[in-house]
Amino acid sequence: MKIKLLSLTLIFWLGLWGQLSAQQTAASSGQTTEADEESQLRHALERSGSQQQLVVNLEEYLKKFPNAQRRSEIEREIYRLSLELRDRDRAIAYGERLLADNERDLEKLMTLVALLQERKKEGDLQKALGYADRLIVQVEAIFAAKKPDRISQEQWLDRKDRTLASVYLLRGKVYADLNQDEKAQADLLKSLKASPLGATAFRLGELAEKRKAVDEAIDYYVQAFVLSLESEAGVNRQEVRDKLGRLYTSKHGAEVGLGDRLLKAYDAYLKEREARLARIERPNINAGVADPLQFKLTRLDGSTIKLADFRGKVILVNFWATWCGPCLVEKPLLEKTMEKYQNDPEVVFLALSTDEDRSLVEPFLKKHQFKLPVAFADYLNEYYAVDAIPTTMIFDRHGEVSFRQAGFNPNIDLVAWLSQKIEEAKKK
Repeated sequence: MKIKLLSLTLIFWLGLWGQLSAQQTAASSGQTTEADEESQLRHALERSGSQQQLVVNLEEYLKKFPNAQRRSEIEREIYRLSLELRDRDRAIAYGERLLADNERDLEKLMTLVALLQERKKEGDLQKALGYADRLIVQVEAIFAAKKPDRISQEQWLDRKDRTLASVYLLRGKVYADLNQDEKAQADLLKSLKASPLGATAFRLGELAEKRKAVDEAIDYYVQAFVLSLESEAGVNRQEVRDKLGRLYTSKHGAEVGLGDRLLKAYDAYLKEREARLARIERPNINAGVADPLQFKLTRLDGSTIKLADFRGKVILVNFWATWCGPCLVEKPLLEKTMEKYQNDPEVVFLALSTDEDRSLVEPFLKKHQFKLPVAFADYLNEYYAVDAIPTTMIFDRHGEVSFRQAGFNPNIDLVAWLSQKIEEAKKK
């Protein structure tokens, strides 16, 4: 099984190296035990010419210093390295150790279930089932809680469905390996109902084939093949193709008609996917627009602002969100700046909400009585790769970015600072 994770970074080890050097110097004044501990760790790092050797050296260090101050940090790194090295036994051992310290670590729960199911030593599948049970309980509890403000209800439900599909598939596979077919099918059907996954359809096909339910198996293999065109995760498409061809031929005498059936299933899948995306992603009314001054922005009442109407003027745009604490502090200062230019027709202010759940914006504005002209960003934030909220941008008369500030700086006179930047943009 291929497990994706962040590689061990050079930055981490350089940072740790620097800390060790500083601590070693500080410890030389008499803290011999601590100094020796840090010196030995530094030595373990120095002698590591490969990831495998680093794991060995770190384990030797932990044996020598079982109560090392950095023990949990080092164990986490050994766990990550073990996954990168495909060292399954060591990854399971350290994963379980780390999970004991944090029982709510969903990533380690999922990884342990997969690793134990793959290894299949005596007792592994029962242990994997226990972890899978815990995983499902925790995931269901998470999605039973209140939706985070920064995403829409549709996005929250989609995330819930896709997550539940993954965890029920995981447990269903364990049940199948334990030959508890009824429980496996129940979980796999829950997974497929939540969100279509090729691996789920494939496993259901295998169960149907095991029951000699040929028509049902063909249906699931058709789904598995079509879904594998979108993502091959957990699916060997050639294996699906072989099983499908064999069963279809045994039922109909030849593969005639199978291609049409696959195309029909693919068309149905595309239609369902488009409908799902339409539910979770608001249509981009600016799709394909290359000139930012050609962007259209939606006001709270549904009417449209055309940035082209402000061509030749200086435009101050503030990207914000209802969930952003610094935005709440910054807004009154932006309004003071706007008041300063209220009699200047050459300067325009716009506060553009980046909220996914647009229903939160109007009540928020009424509560805080903000006077800034507000509209929705409508992908302008993506056009300018805005990755920090708040972000303030000032456009000159030609539509070029004259100033950009990511985040809120409480240590400056924002009104004076923005006024200066506005004046500079007016001269361009």
